[in-house]
Amino acid sequence: MAKLSAQKNGNEIGRIKYLTYTKAYFDSGKVLVNRGHGWKVHGQVKAGNSPHEVFASQAAASQSYLQMRPAFAAYKSALHLQCALGEAWKLHMAIEMMPSDPDGVWSHCCGLQGVNEIAELCRLYEASQREACELIR
Repeated sequence: MAKLSAQKNGNEIGRIKYLTYTKAYFDSGKVLVNRGHGWKVHGQVKAGNSPHEVFASQAAASQSYLQMRPAFAAYKSALHLQCALGEAWKLHMAIEMMPSDPDGVWSHCCGLQGVNEIAELCRLYEASQREACELIR
């Protein structure tokens, strides 16, 4: 398991939170990822590229994506408020499989949240999916 230590990886440039994981960029060029079970080395910035520029580019792309998809951004925000990073993947997967069945999602996720919170997440997920379909057209 990797550690977020400046001694081992260099100074942290920044982090980007995605739906079910977080990436951390370091000035040594290392990129670490945390899916809720600790930090692991995800990769290395390609030689010839500046880690600062790569992070800035990825952060801008992520921000642009969220601005283009406000319903997805609302779903992501609500998901992160409802559960820890290590459980976000499970909750998201259950919602993805049963968006119209909040009770089923609740029972599948062992009661991590209340049924009303799950119902709101399902509503936001469905709005996000409608938004994605409209962007494709």
